[in-house]
Amino acid sequence: MPSTLKLEYITFDVFTETRFAGNPLAVVKVPPSITLTQAQKQTIAREFNYSETVILQERDISTIQGGNTTPEWNIGIFLTTAEIPFAGHPTIGTTCYLARQIQAARSEETSSNRLIHGKVIAKAGPIPFTYNPTSGTSWVDVPHDVLLHDKTLSVDEGRFYGLADSIVEGFVRPPAFISLVKGMTFILTELPSLECLRDVRAGLKDVNVDGQLNFEWHPDGTFTAFVFFVRQGRSADGAFRLRTRVVFGSTEDPATGAASCALVTYLSLHHPEMERPEGPQRFEITQGVEIGRESFIQLDITPDMSQTQVERLRLGGSAVKVMEGSIFI
Repeated sequence: MPSTLKLEYITFDVFTETRFAGNPLAVVKVPPSITLTQAQKQTIAREFNYSETVILQERDISTIQGGNTTPEWNIGIFLTTAEIPFAGHPTIGTTCYLARQIQAARSEETSSNRLIHGKVIAKAGPIPFTYNPTSGTSWVDVPHDVLLHDKTLSVDEGRFYGLADSIVEGFVRPPAFISLVKGMTFILTELPSLECLRDVRAGLKDVNVDGQLNFEWHPDGTFTAFVFFVRQGRSADGAFRLRTRVVFGSTEDPATGAASCALVTYLSLHHPEMERPEGPQRFEITQGVEIGRESFIQLDITPDMSQTQVERLRLGGSAVKVMEGSIFI
């Protein structure tokens, strides 16, 4: 009988401080002495059946304390079908976990409120993060290679994909297609009110616009999702406030970091009615309310001097532990 490998895992709800809200995530911890095959990693992700599962290659926390270099961890972000270069909520959940491990290992003489810096290395490359122990929030620098496509969605196309009449008749402007990175596209659909946003339903047809967008950013078979949003003015501290829902086919996602990044990039650089203050712009997004998993997503975006490209894009959020246990492979 083949030997069995036992690995520990933790699950989190991400972009929330409340259990059973936010977006679920599994983090499977692989000891430094063990190397999994790609097939084993994919099998684990299929077993959890979450939107994403992270395979974390652990390192000895004791080697980090007092070091002068930024600690790094290798991670893999997996759908049930494939590894992907980047996703927002898996990165936030994993970096919250790693930073709290460092915080717990600090000596009593070390300030427990000092910012914690680190880096995770995913398929997209190195992703720096900063964790604030006081707020319990991790901020990550998001890899981006943004392209706004020429195509927009027509009313007839919206109906074809299954959008209700109240949605297509409520389009504030023709929905835009934008790719955050090559191979990940979102249809940004502005609606006039929260009442209209409540009419959004999952169960749409899969979007197929192969051959209609820039092929380098949207090769055939690219993941494509609808992002429905309502602008809600600015908060007391000046942040732009949004309510969103994200739907791809039969699924609604309760908290989507990548979609949020694509949306604020569009608003900051391309939306005809948005203010464009100099310097970083803060956005606060509430998502998942209508499906009972309210999530809170923060973003800072810094356009370049020309106001046509993104200089820096940061994604922030918290995570709360829900379950822990072992998986045998």
